[in-house]
Amino acid sequence: MNPYPILILDDDATILMALQETLKGEGYTYFATSQIAEALQALEQKTFAVVISDQRMSPMTGLQFLRQVKEQGKLCTRILITGVLTTEIFLEAINTVEVFRCLPKPWTRNILLAAIKEAYQYFEYNIAFPQAHRAILQINQQLVEENARLRRQLTHL
Repeated sequence: MNPYPILILDDDATILMALQETLKGEGYTYFATSQIAEALQALEQKTFAVVISDQRMSPMTGLQFLRQVKEQGKLCTRILITGVLTTEIFLEAINTVEVFRCLPKPWTRNILLAAIKEAYQYFEYNIAFPQAHRAILQINQQLVEENARLRRQLTHL
């Protein structure tokens, strides 16, 4: 089971449905929308492991959306799906927006799933696990300090 959902943003209902069915079949939880505002609102409310966005959207492009996700400090991996992958889009995606993968349309199911699996694993190993480790270390330090405080109290009894 994957504890963090995947966000899917695509204004094409057919593609959105295909992505949902693919993720559902693999046991991923997800939030899918065709509206950028709804996607941004969901990002405010939850932590997503992977954000998948189509490039050709309105009122902003997928890269503009993913750039905004990055600039807001959202800790997730980002995948761009596009029917027209130009050199300019590719370079901006990788160098500026730090997209994890760029997938051309049409994609094969195996390539899509491999990219999502790798993106999800990257999120777990490089973002979620280190955060959990830091939280455990902090809790451990609090327990050490509380234990020391209780020992001091016992010696004064």
